Amino acid sequence: MAEVRTCPVCGGSDFSDLFTTHDHLVTGESFRVAQCCGCGLVVTADPPEEHDIGRYYVSDDYISHSDKKQNLTELSYHLARKFMLGRKFRLVRRATGKSTGTIVDIGSGTGYFASFMQQKGWNVTGVEINDRAREFSAAKFGIRTLTPAGISDLNDASADCVTLWHVLEHLYDPEKWMGEIRRILADDGRCIIALPNIESSDAQWFGENWAALDVPRHLWHFSPDSLLHLAEKHGFACEEIRPLPLDLFYISALSYRNRGRHVALLRGVVTGLFLAVVNLFRSNRASSLIYVISKQKT
Repeated sequence: MAEVRTCPVCGGSDFSDLFTTHDHLVTGESFRVAQCCGCGLVVTADPPEEHDIGRYYVSDDYISHSDKKQNLTELSYHLARKFMLGRKFRLVRRATGKSTGTIVDIGSGTGYFASFMQQKGWNVTGVEINDRAREFSAAKFGIRTLTPAGISDLNDASADCVTLWHVLEHLYDPEKWMGEIRRILADDGRCIIALPNIESSDAQWFGENWAALDVPRHLWHFSPDSLLHLAEKHGFACEEIRPLPLDLFYISALSYRNRGRHVALLRGVVTGLFLAVVNLFRSNRASSLIYVISKQKT
């Protein structure tokens, strides 16, 4: 196992252990979750080495790399994804002020969002680490999809929009990626980042069983403050923060499954409705948040 020694947000080296949790998806192994004493970023303190992380994604239950619809949870995920495609498109159009343009989707998975944007007239490039997902998106949708190393081949200031839908938390070197995003983003472009919110009400409700911890695949557990700090460090300004409302229900259902509870989906819906009402006027406590950032003017 590796050891997080330096905070990617503030550069600090002092961490305080919070709790130990488990990989509920693949191995059942235990991992420590700690918090930077300098800026408050929460991290998976003892992740696998980067060369070994691939085996923690090898599961038919890892839905973002799969097209399965064999149970109610998987079917619910795909229905929610279909609903969100139009919403994401409208967000991109509003954030950029463009009806068409060039978009780079980092962590493009099986390519559904990239395909939807392509159908709407956008020039799309996907970036995806998983071979099977990359091959699926190319075969099914004809999406140009690069390996992570391939992003260095993209031209400077060539993207009107860069999107990371629940991806930044997976990346071993977020500072490097933020630098690459700034390089390829046009001066008037926008970057859209969706992330689980470690300060959400459901994170507090479920504690170490909160499904969006998803250790060890999630290396970093951002709050709004820590994400904004990282963005500003790399020359970005935040223009908007908005909730992803459907994530609350899906994450709550998976969290109940992590606890070993029966009828997890029903429990998740009920708890999600309760927390949604509680957070009606506290969007910063949403399960997942979308950040729209742009280059700071120099």
